[in-house]
Amino acid sequence: MVQLIWIVCHDESPHNTVLGVFATQEEAAAVAEEVGPRFENGAIYFGWQIGQRYYEGTRFLIYRPTD
Repeated sequence: MVQLIWIVCHDESPHNTVLGVFATQEEAAAVAEEVGPRFENGAIYFGWQIGQRYYEGTRFLIYRPTD
C-alpha cells in the first residue's frame, strides 16, 4: 500500500521552503491557497511517498499513484 504525505512549500528563498506537511491532499491544498498570496510565486503542494528518496537531479520526482 502506498502511503503519501502532502508537502506545501514555496521557492522564494533557499531557507524555510517547507510550509507544512499534511495527511491529505485537501489539507495541503487549503493551506497552499491560504498562504500562497504571501509569496511572489505562490505556494505549491505535492504528494510524497513515504520511504521515497531524492536521487536524481534537482527537483526530480517519480510519482506513481498506482504503485
